[in-house]
Amino acid sequence: MTEKRFEELAAVQCSSAATSAHAGGGPGRPFWNPQSTEFMYVPAFQFAPQPGCAGYRYRAKGSDGVIRTFDAPTASASLEPVWRELPEGVVELTVRPFGADGEEWPLCGARTFFRLSPFPSDLPPAARSWRDSVLAVYDYAIGQSFLTHWLTHGTPDPDYDRYVYPSKMVPTVIEAMINYSKLRPERSADAIRIARAAADWLIGITPGEGAPLAHLPPTYYINWRPDPETRTNLKATSRIDWIMMIYPAQVGSAYIRLWSATGDERYLGEAMKIGAWYRDHVEENGSWYMIRRLSTGEPVNGHYCGPMELILPFLESLYVITGDGVWKKLADGAVGYVEKRMLSSYNWEGQFEDSPCSENYNNLSHYCAAALVRYRCRNCRDDEEKMAEADDLSRFIEDQFVVWKTPAPWNKSHFDPSLWHTPCAMEQYDWYVPIDNSAADIAQTFLAMYKAGRGELWLEKAKALCDSITRVQRADGMIPTHWMNDEFRNGKNLWISCMFQTARIMLEMSESME
Repeated sequence: MTEKRFEELAAVQCSSAATSAHAGGGPGRPFWNPQSTEFMYVPAFQFAPQPGCAGYRYRAKGSDGVIRTFDAPTASASLEPVWRELPEGVVELTVRPFGADGEEWPLCGARTFFRLSPFPSDLPPAARSWRDSVLAVYDYAIGQSFLTHWLTHGTPDPDYDRYVYPSKMVPTVIEAMINYSKLRPERSADAIRIARAAADWLIGITPGEGAPLAHLPPTYYINWRPDPETRTNLKATSRIDWIMMIYPAQVGSAYIRLWSATGDERYLGEAMKIGAWYRDHVEENGSWYMIRRLSTGEPVNGHYCGPMELILPFLESLYVITGDGVWKKLADGAVGYVEKRMLSSYNWEGQFEDSPCSENYNNLSHYCAAALVRYRCRNCRDDEEKMAEADDLSRFIEDQFVVWKTPAPWNKSHFDPSLWHTPCAMEQYDWYVPIDNSAADIAQTFLAMYKAGRGELWLEKAKALCDSITRVQRADGMIPTHWMNDEFRNGKNLWISCMFQTARIMLEMSESME
């Protein structure tokens, strides 16, 4: 159980405008929250100012039915005067300007949102150690057809639909089996055979010389299924001519690990070919167009990659291997793009193979933001200005994507939030439900903040999220992707990419804590 002092510290931080989750309105700080539906840290909103008024009267009706009121000089004031008094639950906020005579004018702003509970002290312990949790994942997975089919046929399991996203699924299979081979040496031969079979198949379906996007593994692929009538994944079939440029880098990183594990230079060669494409097609802003057409190589739209999570680690690996400064220059350019375009705007666009591109602030996600926090913790811990931005960004991630106790009721028509397993973390606004890998990704970020000296409270939060993963994990080792209800614990809609990435992060965190 967490100490009470951490609960009190969390409550104080969540209620102070000085430690708000990047409230907008200041110089260079646009309001990022027009589509946000819940808040843990005290928010401020962009309502229309009314010329000539004497001030603005804020009324916040809490879930207890009490209306709390305060006056402010602007229409975009922080709710700090009443935030700590508001109980967890739905809040109905109205803002009215008033004249010098005190007479209220017509409404100039209103917002209904959910007030989330800050970090509590009454969370239960882990169901097992993080390391044991990871071993259970791999022991479970090695006996499932989504892995054994690689051993028997050298191709993806035709009954596991998620392989329609090969550049997302296969890299996580490769890395999971490499990790498993080290944890279970007696199973190493089979694990490496699976990793090699998956890599070889992906290389085999990758466009070769002369193709517009030569050497870039496809994001979508359906021809591995023997019966065309089983190709029911409409998101994949409708985008079969697209490639998302964040995923080849993920494949390249997996190839590098497989080369390191086996010594087979072929895998390093494939990774270098992928790297060469990024080197030769970087845009002036330091990033890459997010989606291109396989048939022509041309961009589909004007959206750029958020390159922190997948592309940056790949470029950094190539620099370590080769010592060639071109890779460091590309890596620095990618970080520069994120800082200039995304950190400055807080438009942390969710970029997923099964989600559409979105307008500003419509579909925020934590992944790129969290990767920038971890980058700062590794490289900038002595730069107080940059680390203060990491503090700010970490609070935003917790504010918008973590639920410690009760989730908002907005999804009741689809998934009853009262059945959610908490603490949990949501993936993106377009799929605002608890996901295992989101919990792991954010836990890893909070641990990085603690290790960078930003406070012990981050450690407690990291531990709480990982402990929650162990409690949701089934007895046989499977970690459900979605934590909405017990139906999902039965394996419905299992994404092995999420489960394997969760296991990888928990293994790294376990080793780091040791």
